[in-house]
Amino acid sequence: MRIPRLLKQSAIRAGAMLLVKLIGLAGRVLLTRLVGAEGIGLYQIAYSFYGFVLMLTGGIPTTLAIATAKAPSQGWKFLKIISLGMILSGGILSLLIYSNSSVISGWLGNPSLEYAVRSLAPSIFAVPLLSLARGYLQGMKQIGIIACSEIAEQLTRFLFMLLIIWQLGWLGIERAVGYGLYGTVIGAVLSFTLVTVYISINNKRFTFIEPFHRPLHLIWFVKTSLVISATRMLIPASEFIDALLISNRLLAAGYSTSEATAIYGVIYGMAVIIVYSPTLLTGALSHTVSMHIAAAWQQGNQQRAASLSSLALYACWLWGLVCGLFLFVYADELSFYIFNTARVNQVIRYLAFIPLIVGFREISTSILWAQDIRKNPFFGLLSGIICAVGIQYFLVALPGFSYKGAAAGILMLELVAACWNFRVLHLSMASLRQILLPLLYDLAFVFVTLSALSRLFHHSAEILSLWRFLLMSCSYFTLSGVYMYFRSIRKLL
Repeated sequence: MRIPRLLKQSAIRAGAMLLVKLIGLAGRVLLTRLVGAEGIGLYQIAYSFYGFVLMLTGGIPTTLAIATAKAPSQGWKFLKIISLGMILSGGILSLLIYSNSSVISGWLGNPSLEYAVRSLAPSIFAVPLLSLARGYLQGMKQIGIIACSEIAEQLTRFLFMLLIIWQLGWLGIERAVGYGLYGTVIGAVLSFTLVTVYISINNKRFTFIEPFHRPLHLIWFVKTSLVISATRMLIPASEFIDALLISNRLLAAGYSTSEATAIYGVIYGMAVIIVYSPTLLTGALSHTVSMHIAAAWQQGNQQRAASLSSLALYACWLWGLVCGLFLFVYADELSFYIFNTARVNQVIRYLAFIPLIVGFREISTSILWAQDIRKNPFFGLLSGIICAVGIQYFLVALPGFSYKGAAAGILMLELVAACWNFRVLHLSMASLRQILLPLLYDLAFVFVTLSALSRLFHHSAEILSLWRFLLMSCSYFTLSGVYMYFRSIRKLL
């Protein structure tokens, strides 16, 4: 498979993820204006629990994608076997959560979450099956149908959620938000129907592809799934811990339950959404390039695997730098025009370079997984979570450090995990010195471009008007995109 096809797949994946993120961002903005900071806090805490439960099996779709990329016919066999197990285990778990929603909401520290937990229970049955089907399609490099299913799921989820909340707002924030989360299972069922019909139609074309020479055994699949599941579970586990820890430490600092929920909503329901949004491009690149690296590694073509890895890391550097400087400089405009509040701007500035750090972590993790180096990303994330929990425990409860403490923990988690992965990749000082000058050129170009545009569009100390902000943003990202094309993308053509 030639590299231009990789670029096409990455572009499709990135475009779909961009649209999914935009739908999600628009939905979050509308949701925030419907239910306020406290309502978005309830939503975010419930989703933290939901994400943690889903990630118990989060490594299985990724392992299936890697296995299918290496040996397509064996990937089809794995899909059929694992689907049966997921139907049984997912059904039991979903029923347990639904019937014990009041107990679980008590564990989460907020009885008002009972309705949200109950509404999310059916999704715990449907979403893993959807993820498994997507994992198989990812391994077959069928990026287009994955993109369509993600867009359909996200659009349906937020459309039904907002309609339900709007209609049931008279019941109160707790019930309205809770019942609105039934939109999650509606979106998942629609998307699952779409991908299963696609697989059924193309089944014969998929299963007759000749596998690679080295067979993949079930033991390999189980071991890989467990390690990747453990690694993937750490991020939702961290978010779940944050939901409990930060709320409790804010209570210890003297805030009421309502105030603590609202502060948590500002951090994780607003600021984190903004700063993590640019990582959709590096996530799309990681999603597609990992399959190509795995296939090249399986075939013994280490030179191509190394070339793809270097390209992905350099693209991550350029995009993270462009987005990080923009978030830092224009945090006020982003906070005001997206959420209609000034409460989010400082948190955005604290976390401005999350796109760069997270991009490095995601790309390096995909590279290591493709090389069957599975344990090190897990230990890197685990170390980051331990450091983050310690920082947040002590800082969040201090007067004036509610936002700063939470942001410091998020940064520490991502930074430790990324540094751990780079240590495993064995980047030599000689190679770092060799690329230092080009990286400085990149930094100078992006800084000068942003400074020049800021001087051109700013006429006072106040924030930019909406139209000036949009025009400045388009100009900045257009110039940066052209620069990225000539610095990296053009070399692939």
